[in-house]
Parts: sequence; structure tokens; C-alpha cells
Amino acid sequence: MALLKTLCVAAAVALTGSTAFAETDLEAALDKGAERLSADQIAELLIGNTVTATSGEKRFRFFYDPNNVVSGELTNGGWNGAGAFAITDTDKVCVSMAADKGRYRCMTVLRVGDSVQKFSADGKRTFELHSFEPSTGL
Repeated sequence: MALLKTLCVAAAVALTGSTAFAETDLEAALDKGAERLSADQIAELLIGNTVTATSGEKRFRFFYDPNNVVSGELTNGGWNGAGAFAITDTDKVCVSMAADKGRYRCMTVLRVGDSVQKFSADGKRTFELHSFEPSTGL
């Protein structure tokens, strides 16, 4: 019986410990030296530019209009849309597309080596940003 109690306690500690060490994509990037971009840095990269980005295997283009309107498209077709964006005083970019029904999704932006990446509120990497071209629209 003592052995069974010991095994149960060991299993509980192992299970609890594994979740305590779980790390989000955002935390992992910061631990490896990624730089969290400021609101001013985010604005400089995005506003007035067409940004090429990937999410998984999908490639997108987004235009961040100076009037806080964002438009986007899949580069191979199949989706396009528009919405609003804001850059916060807490160094996040928030986006609300039509499908979000007014809800803003705020993302942290990091420079990871030569790459710029966006991370969701739960720390998951959502987009890698590849190019920033001055533009007047898509």
C-alpha cells in the first residue's frame, strides 16, 4: 500500500511539473533573445505599407492604411477582407476583421533574429512578416 501511495504521489508531481514547464511560443522566443517591438516600431513597420506574411503554409498580403483600415488577401486567392487595426500604448497591434464581429484580436510583435513575428494573446505564433513595402493599397 505504501508503494501505491508513493507511485500516486510521484505521478501527480510528474503531471503537475510538466504543465508548469510548458512554454508558449512567445515565451520561448523571448527566452532565446527576441526583441519585443514598441508601439512606435510597430507603427513604422506597418502603417502605409503592404506587408507580406505567412501563417503556416498560407501566404497573405495586408495593407495597413494610415486611417486605421486594414485590408488583406491570400496571395493565391480564396480570401480577401477588410477591417480595422490599432496600435496600443502597451506595444500591441490589434486587428478586427469583418468576421470578428467587432472583436479585436491583439498581438505582440517580436523581432526574432532577421524575422518579425506576431503572437496571439495566448502566446501562439500567428504570423511571420516577410516584407514591408510602401504602398497606397492592395
